[in-house]
Amino acid sequence: MTSPTVWTDGHLNRAAEWRRECERRLQRELGELFTEGGEGKRAPSALREGAPATLNRWRKAFAGPPRSNPVLAMPIANILGDLGEGRQARRWEEAIHYGLGLFAVHQQSKDAPMHVPAERGQAGFSLGSACRELARRKAGELEKREYPPQLPQHESVNRGLVRRLDAAVGAGSTREAVQHVRGLIPLLKAEDIALDHGRLITALAESGDPARRGRVGYGWSRDFYRPLPAPARDGAASEDDDSKE
Repeated sequence: MTSPTVWTDGHLNRAAEWRRECERRLQRELGELFTEGGEGKRAPSALREGAPATLNRWRKAFAGPPRSNPVLAMPIANILGDLGEGRQARRWEEAIHYGLGLFAVHQQSKDAPMHVPAERGQAGFSLGSACRELARRKAGELEKREYPPQLPQHESVNRGLVRRLDAAVGAGSTREAVQHVRGLIPLLKAEDIALDHGRLITALAESGDPARRGRVGYGWSRDFYRPLPAPARDGAASEDDDSKE
């Protein structure tokens, strides 16, 4: 049985630096699949020519474990190449392998980008936030509600979604988390709900560390259960701040 990592100040600093650099490279790797939005926007706009073929190869590699298919070796090397070896590198390698496959499944047959990264220093849409949006849409179709509009997560129609997310939150390893997230991706895809896949891959990497696993699950749960803004009154605008966290 693997012992949890004991985090000293030095460990924490190195882990934070590693995470920031991996996230930067992840966003670059994913961003190369898209054209950028117009009028100075950095957000993805559309898939580049050749990107669908790349995503198809990633989906096929996703079916096997890490290091079983050379297709994902290039993006993994681009992200981890000079960052060293060891336990942390192996966790990230596993997370990138499965995370890129999850993105390929999410993006399949979609014209609009299903990866929307952070912009202007704001956090991108997390898995919990994306599921919260899905809950809102499903509850919005109800003729009669059991709860206030700010709490669609608690409606009976969303019980299946809650069970799936709870399973991902309680996962005991990266691979187990991937299995449960894989069940959520088609639900988000059906509603054209995008998320920040770089942020998701980071969460999957941290779910492989017993010392940080609980933080990942807590973050997803917090984002999911945060109440929606109260409905606007008298024409006043109501603003949600998911992207500001």
